[in-house]
Amino acid sequence: MQEQKEIGYRAEITLQPSLFISRNTIILLLLIIGGSALLYSSSAITMSLDGLPGYPAASKTVAINGANRWDGDTKVTVPTFDFSPSSSQALKVSPLFEHYYHSHSTAKSLGAPLTIAFPTDQGWIQFFGSGALLLPADQEKHTFSAENVQSKGPLVELIYPGARDQGTGIVRLPLLQSLLTFGSQVPIGGKGSPLTYVDLRKAASPDRMLPAPAAGHAAKVSSTELQKVFIKGGTRAGKNVGHLIPQPLWNYINRADVSPNGWETDFGAPLTEALPFAITKNGRIHRMLVQTFLRDGLVLDQGSLDAAGQPQIQRLDISVAYLRTFGPPAVAIKPMQTIWAQGDDDTALFTEPGTGHVVAHVGQNFPLALLGETTWSNGMLWYHVQWTAVKRTGAAWAPATSITFTSPGSVAGRASFDVLSPDLAAYLASIGDNVDAVVYDVTRQRYYSYNADAQFVTGSSIKVPILLTFLDMIERQHRQPSNYEMYLLTTMIENSNNDSAGILYHTEVGDAAGVASYMQRISITGLNPYPNAFGWSLITPMAMVHLLTDLYEGKILTAHDRNLALDLMENIEDDQQVGVGDTAPSGATTAMKDGWVIGPDGLWAMNSSGIVTSGQETYIISVYTTGQTLLGDGQAIARHVCGTVASLLISFDRETPS
Repeated sequence: MQEQKEIGYRAEITLQPSLFISRNTIILLLLIIGGSALLYSSSAITMSLDGLPGYPAASKTVAINGANRWDGDTKVTVPTFDFSPSSSQALKVSPLFEHYYHSHSTAKSLGAPLTIAFPTDQGWIQFFGSGALLLPADQEKHTFSAENVQSKGPLVELIYPGARDQGTGIVRLPLLQSLLTFGSQVPIGGKGSPLTYVDLRKAASPDRMLPAPAAGHAAKVSSTELQKVFIKGGTRAGKNVGHLIPQPLWNYINRADVSPNGWETDFGAPLTEALPFAITKNGRIHRMLVQTFLRDGLVLDQGSLDAAGQPQIQRLDISVAYLRTFGPPAVAIKPMQTIWAQGDDDTALFTEPGTGHVVAHVGQNFPLALLGETTWSNGMLWYHVQWTAVKRTGAAWAPATSITFTSPGSVAGRASFDVLSPDLAAYLASIGDNVDAVVYDVTRQRYYSYNADAQFVTGSSIKVPILLTFLDMIERQHRQPSNYEMYLLTTMIENSNNDSAGILYHTEVGDAAGVASYMQRISITGLNPYPNAFGWSLITPMAMVHLLTDLYEGKILTAHDRNLALDLMENIEDDQQVGVGDTAPSGATTAMKDGWVIGPDGLWAMNSSGIVTSGQETYIISVYTTGQTLLGDGQAIARHVCGTVASLLISFDRETPS
């Protein structure tokens, strides 16, 4: 590259800034004047390329810019894959490539992600707007060398000449070189363009290189003229030859943000002249220039100006061209391999990729099994997956953006009730916003939910947070509850006595602020204690399930106080066991608390929450209702949900066999 820089002469050209007209373009214009109706047809472009100087075999060109690798290539590849970038969501750089992407100044040159990262038999690959990154597999199936790559497929051929990072092993794949090698017929610059990568390969022939201009030739350039910079690409008959880079493109590749490592490293030597062509965009003809370099290509659009009033320049969309030419590399997965849902929002699973109807929703960390089939739809990769939920198994399609192959470890997965039971999900949906429910299957580490983050009035269920706040308070005071305090605790929980709850709430734990402070310390969110009138507090079912889970799993309080709290909740009087209690399997241990209150509008809020253990199986459930005309309506909802969950999660029926 040093030799190229030494002879980077400037050559005077007389092209208008708003309309770059090369010698070849003039030939085209003459053809038009002569009556040709094919203004920018492929035949016209071919004549333009043929018009570039060629030299007889006696004047053989010795190329040093890498163009000789395509000398004599004639292979042509018709695009076979209908790939269009996804417009439904912005894709993220995979964690596999994120550090490399940001630390190697590649964000500008690669562009934004074009696909999700996915596994191939050569490793993990992700395509970006102007390139692709590959993280090779630990055990590569092929040995790559200059001698054996020619017989391999397009992806394998990319790996050997790619730029490999020594620290990470990540390879930046030279997509442009593959497009030239295989002669892609994808149009340059978009639909309707007369140029393809076959034309670029032809223009890259060493015989197309121009003689070096005389030193100092462009001593003076008028304000309406542009310069070109000559870069040596070889020798012919003992004299330097190369290509001219128009000044706007030269300025662009010398920008620090465009070529942080220098243009020689980031772009490489020019392979072609700047070739003129035209395309129609939104009914308007745009005059374009395209110039290819060893590692990248640039397109200049004179019909679109940037903020500085200069012609807009962008990189060739080589990734789209590659994917349309060869299709994405085959996805390498193992049937029944476990993957996990990811993302803050629930992922919809479809009967068909992107177009079918939704059959289930899975959330963060929910495990899925690959069935072995994959497909691409509207630029998005889809996996055919299977889910399992105790007594039900289903299959559907999941978008690759919503899954991960990295195990989250021993954490609970989340899903909607439609994974556990479509009938139960439909029942809840029929009630709408007047119900929310969460169940945590402790045995299998699965959450199932509906409206999990909706806050409803607590009624007497606030007495569980009051109980736990009080026990934490006396632990910090290093004492046990007095006989009177035990009386208040017992009657508040077992008999749901409001007077006892009021004394503990107002005079012992510090009212709403005291309960809120304890919830904050143990990282429970979703509970808003109400000052003075504790029954009007608000809570989400997820908050109640989390609180009961912490109690059950020993994450809060001492073992003694946890046992005390659970014992009180296991001895609720009979008329207070609606929902969790009266639908639990026979012989099950149930620690629970109900709540109900009639609102100022005359409508009822009713709820039931608890911990149910039957044999070796345990689940924790919380169901809240609101806006019910009768208390019995809310109780019927709680019974239906709790009873259905019990029948699904416990391996035997509620009635003891005779």
